[in-house]
Amino acid sequence: MPSSAVPASVAAPPATLEVTVVVPVRNEGTHIEAVLGDLLAQRFPPERMEVLVVDGRSTDDTRARVEGVAARDARVRLLDNPRRRSSAARAIGAAAACGRFVAYVDGHCRIPSPTLLADMVDLFERTGADCLARPQPLVAAGGGRGARAIAAARTSPFGHSTASEIYRDGERRTSPVSSGAMYRRDVFARVGPFDVTFDACEDVELNTRVEQAGLVTWTSDRLAVAYEPRATYGALFRQMARYGLGRARLHRKHPSSFTVESLVPAAFVAGLPALAAAPGLPRVVTAVVAGGYALYALLALGFAVAATRGLGMATTLRTALAFPVLHAGLGVGYLRGRFTPAPSASEGGA
Repeated sequence: MPSSAVPASVAAPPATLEVTVVVPVRNEGTHIEAVLGDLLAQRFPPERMEVLVVDGRSTDDTRARVEGVAARDARVRLLDNPRRRSSAARAIGAAAACGRFVAYVDGHCRIPSPTLLADMVDLFERTGADCLARPQPLVAAGGGRGARAIAAARTSPFGHSTASEIYRDGERRTSPVSSGAMYRRDVFARVGPFDVTFDACEDVELNTRVEQAGLVTWTSDRLAVAYEPRATYGALFRQMARYGLGRARLHRKHPSSFTVESLVPAAFVAGLPALAAAPGLPRVVTAVVAGGYALYALLALGFAVAATRGLGMATTLRTALAFPVLHAGLGVGYLRGRFTPAPSASEGGA
């Protein structure tokens, strides 16, 4: 068995079970009951769905809250994830799933549509798709200025990959790479399980294999799941550093997934020492380095203005400041991933 696999023995699924929803969590006590409430309130036959919450040894009250919901509703099951990483949780959920279709929903999101599962099954059946990609709008539920600014930065063309599909609209055939999250269960047998050595971008890595295998992916506005953005610059930096690390390891495993665009945050970080040393450098070098970062500052401000129309100057400035935090996090994570070995499947994750 490959090192990325999670061994499991799963009985044949009940003939009536249509959908398995896998919810990978760790320390999501604040949010988990809300997302489970959204799932259990779906307009979908209760006997045809199950919800598997895969907990990565939470140190808060996540497990107790899930157990409370499971005691009231037999559709919910709590599974243990001793490796703690989201990648392992996703693999455990796929191995234990009994539904014909497997959907992944994070513990830090909300489901705006009460017909998400029904719409998912309908789109699978109408299109014959193997995988479905979903829009993932960022919604600052608490209304905080920091979260609104970070959401604006992350959804701006200056703060988000131009190749990503997660903020686009419409029902159409698409690439699974950036936002595939719903699968026919047999997809895992066809392309292999989630790679548990990843601590971020494990979904992108799996979806890269889905695309390489030539499997069909569709998306629709009706599948949208709302994500809550980070509320502080520190939390944003840590999130982006994990994403950058995952992206670097993705490129090492799948060199064909590399794009020049992915080097921009790394270049932003790598150039900072030169900027700090600029006064002592030759004038031409100083002009080039300082000019590059001055251009960056102008672009950050311009894109912030475009992203925050009607939200006030304070939010615009916060958004402009979010861009360098976002890019620095991605760059630091990417450089770390390029120059450090990947963890083994047996190592734990944070």
